[in-house]
Amino acid sequence: MEIFEGSYGGRLGKDGMDAVDTLYANTRNNPIEDIETHLPLRVLRYELREDVAGAGKWRGGLGSVREFTFLSDGGASVEGEATLPAMGFLGGSEGMPAKLDLLAVARRRALPSKVPHHEHRQGWPLRLLRPGGGGYGNPLERDLAKWQTTFSMK
Repeated sequence: MEIFEGSYGGRLGKDGMDAVDTLYANTRNNPIEDIETHLPLRVLRYELREDVAGAGKWRGGLGSVREFTFLSDGGASVEGEATLPAMGFLGGSEGMPAKLDLLAVARRRALPSKVPHHEHRQGWPLRLLRPGGGGYGNPLERDLAKWQTTFSMK
């Protein structure tokens, strides 16, 4: 089971937390080594997702990107609620919603947030883009030293 961690919205005095596990009981952010040891998957990419946080005096948190490839034929299901962006508050902007992409050759397509058992073939990559949090407050009031982190990690 892969839990789609997200991010928290900006809050009074602080930016939103990045790539946070859900408050679902007994879950965690599984390390790549754990996934690759127990499942026939290879993790190709795992990083913070840039340009998804809602702008604000305190920006929303950044989601993450995790991309897998299947090492043998198999399948997966997805149960998500990632169709709407996180709302901004008091003038803050919305964060970007989650997205799920099947990247198989000649079958590249976006998948919905709920997918019943879906067959996957060996070598087919699957990209999970986790959501960004909404911003808090007017972005024009953001401290200039923090402004760059509103839009990217650079």
